Amino acid sequence: MAIYFDKLPTDKPSQSVEPGYYTATVIKAEMVTSKSGNENLKVTFKLDNGGFVNEFYQDTDNSFLMYKLGRLLEATGVKLQGEGTLKDIAKVITNRKVQIDVGVNDRGYGVVDYSGDKQGLYPIAKESEKVEENSDIDEAITADDEY
Repeated sequence: MAIYFDKLPTDKPSQSVEPGYYTATVIKAEMVTSKSGNENLKVTFKLDNGGFVNEFYQDTDNSFLMYKLGRLLEATGVKLQGEGTLKDIAKVITNRKVQIDVGVNDRGYGVVDYSGDKQGLYPIAKESEKVEENSDIDEAITADDEY
């Protein structure tokens, strides 16, 4: 493939999706190390009509960050009890569908929007429907794998 140097764009293209409410699938959940050395859960959502949104979750006592984590679990239909880790969550949320409020950050990338009355993430199932329990969750968490 040839590159036509005289036709390279001079304006920065949009890197993002438009703000709005979308159906999305968790396509990747992985543990990553931040610049400060902390382990975070990075979740990548693929929007059904195109585009991606990444969200990071931390193990912290910050109430808003714990709220975000709770919204992720509720939206994906994962019901966990007792003690666990972000690594446990990463094992059981991939390929789950959610509804997502998308905003755009100052760099032009899509982000989960919790502003105003928005709750960021929502379950696909209607409130009147019971989210089916997943018996594979316990097995995935207790599995001793190299994650």
